[in-house]
Amino acid sequence: MKIDLYGRLAEPARLSELARYDLTDPALRSALDEVAKRSAKLLEAPVSLVSVLGADAQQIVGAYGLGEWQAAAQGAPAEWAVCSRTVLNGEPYCVADFSEDPAHAANPFLATTGLRSYLGVPLAAPDGTMLGAHCVVDARRRIYTDVDLAILGDSADEAMEALLRFRR
Repeated sequence: MKIDLYGRLAEPARLSELARYDLTDPALRSALDEVAKRSAKLLEAPVSLVSVLGADAQQIVGAYGLGEWQAAAQGAPAEWAVCSRTVLNGEPYCVADFSEDPAHAANPFLATTGLRSYLGVPLAAPDGTMLGAHCVVDARRRIYTDVDLAILGDSADEAMEALLRFRR
């Protein structure tokens, strides 16, 4: 799985599209932090992220509710990032309880953060290239609804609009 994961994330066309975005611009980061904050508040989730996936790592480009060390890390290896599944599948991804899901039960990142549930929506470039994901995560088991998914989808659209303003 690891070779397949990296191979798919490292597709040259995907990485070329990702390189077109000025992900370090403070104005973009601020806009994406606001999207993440709004999503967290609307969905009553303690953590929300806007992230992109490079060839082998997740980069957090907008966030709300991260602990100090998580904020300092600004991402995770791709194989630990739940958002990788959202990006690779190109569709929303939901986990009610990581500890009950064999795909995530042994994930060291989740074990150290105490996060338990996830709802993520992909961020797609205008040509359909999957760049990243916008997600909410919670420290409790949680069943996300279709309304939650619609709210997060609208927020993902806002995040993608902000990203496009910083596309070269």
